[in-house]
Amino acid sequence: MQIDTRQLSDNQTIPADVCIIGAGPAGLACANEFIGKGIRVALLESGGIREEKRIQRLSEGEIGGCMDEAPELTYLRQLGGTANHWIIKMSDKQYGFRYVPLNKIDFEKRAYVPNSGWPIRRSDLDAYYARAHQVARIGPYNYEPGRWETEKFKRLPLDKNRVLTDVYTFGPTQVFTRELPGKFARSGEIDIYLHATVTELLTDNDGAIVNRARVQTFEGKTVYFKAQYFVIASGGFATPQLLLASRSKSEQGIGNAHDVVGRYYMDHSLVPSGNFYPLDPKSINTPGLYDMRLVDGCSVLTGLKLSKTLIQKEELLGFSATLFPMPPTEEVTGLLALKNMAMAIKSRKMPDSLIMDLKNIFHAKKYITRMLYQKWIHDAPVMPGFGQGGWSKLNDNHKKFQRLELLAFVEQSPLPDNRVSLTNEKDALGCPKIKVHFKWHEHDIESILRSQEIIADALDGTGLGRFERAITENGMPIIGAQGLHHLMGTTRMSDSPKMGVVNKDCKVHGMTNLYIASSSVFVTSGYSNPTLTILALSIRLADEIQQQLKFS
Repeated sequence: MQIDTRQLSDNQTIPADVCIIGAGPAGLACANEFIGKGIRVALLESGGIREEKRIQRLSEGEIGGCMDEAPELTYLRQLGGTANHWIIKMSDKQYGFRYVPLNKIDFEKRAYVPNSGWPIRRSDLDAYYARAHQVARIGPYNYEPGRWETEKFKRLPLDKNRVLTDVYTFGPTQVFTRELPGKFARSGEIDIYLHATVTELLTDNDGAIVNRARVQTFEGKTVYFKAQYFVIASGGFATPQLLLASRSKSEQGIGNAHDVVGRYYMDHSLVPSGNFYPLDPKSINTPGLYDMRLVDGCSVLTGLKLSKTLIQKEELLGFSATLFPMPPTEEVTGLLALKNMAMAIKSRKMPDSLIMDLKNIFHAKKYITRMLYQKWIHDAPVMPGFGQGGWSKLNDNHKKFQRLELLAFVEQSPLPDNRVSLTNEKDALGCPKIKVHFKWHEHDIESILRSQEIIADALDGTGLGRFERAITENGMPIIGAQGLHHLMGTTRMSDSPKMGVVNKDCKVHGMTNLYIASSSVFVTSGYSNPTLTILALSIRLADEIQQQLKFS
């Protein structure tokens, strides 16, 4: 059932067995595990069914270091969470998102990566990864490249001791924006409370048990939720914000006896890494395996990653590059100008660059016309990239594309000074706003540069073409602080409360009934999209709570 919290009585207390705070993919996946178990769940969502500016402004905050994107732009307060912004065009004509598990090495202690080492292993999550595949409808749990090869599309001839083919799968966005919310609305066990912003967790006198979650509305109402177990599933920024703001028993907040809450913030950056120019223009389709394709009903895409042996030998961080065919620079400029014009028309405000945009469109008119035709006839991408694949199914690609551009996901080191903290400014509901501080670590930058060199050597070694790296005039990688909104590490997992906020079961240290389902519990980020691991941890956490309920 869906309930609008604004319609409830002021100072009302609502009981449940489990209270989950946040109805994004983590909260939805966790709640789904309680269906049919006779367990009453209250699922609280700060937003509504649609995005609302007033609610989104609750995520506003300050930025520091080399951050260049405001916090409110990085996640969405809405039923379904940030999944509502997942707009990758899958090869089966659905919109979806990219999934991949963390690698084994990501869980391991690496002496050259400060603060690395999870208290669990990859093998501890494999069964939950498989279950997450079922929830997200993303096909079989199989990331071996050979499973996705065909007679037409094979792996590049690379040195397997250095560079390997990486696999990503894709699943439909609607699982989290429509299907699971609809399933819960019809359920008699899970109640979804919309416009239910939790501003504080209230504990007993010892501060070890959460008794109630206090919810406040813009209409001035206060509603309390009482449960045996509480799960915070609010993401990498809102989760530490709630813990730090819950100060009725301790000025440090909940789970923060050792000043760890909010620290070790990480994200993934997308780093332009260079261009591969085939010696034979007609061989542009040779790397077709690395395009997003539909294989046995599953949308997949592959990339290039470094081998574990090489990573350990050269003390590198995670790095995975994907390949996208691109036309000459003039055509790219024309397409970007066309996009700029389309956005200007939509907003009814002509850009200052109008004359230059028109000139660039004119110079690229033949290419633009050809690609728009392919879009109309074959639903092919106008310009391939992370948002849409399908280029390998086109004919005469050597007439459209000149090169393959490499874009890389990179891992960031978990550093305590990269953090989320509270400010003295309050939001509209009286909750302290956050400040996010991030700076690049020198070793991270060195690792990117070396990883690019290795990938360049590997592609040059295929004999199929030449590779040109993308670096600045100063020889630095082309990076910024703006990431991919993969907000990780701020309530990290550790056996020791001095080094983490939650234990290996995702229970907050020092608390008996408070858990966290979020990428905020990640110890290291790897390069992988975090969502599949978030789902696996959320399912695992639900199993743990069910076991606890049996003995309570």
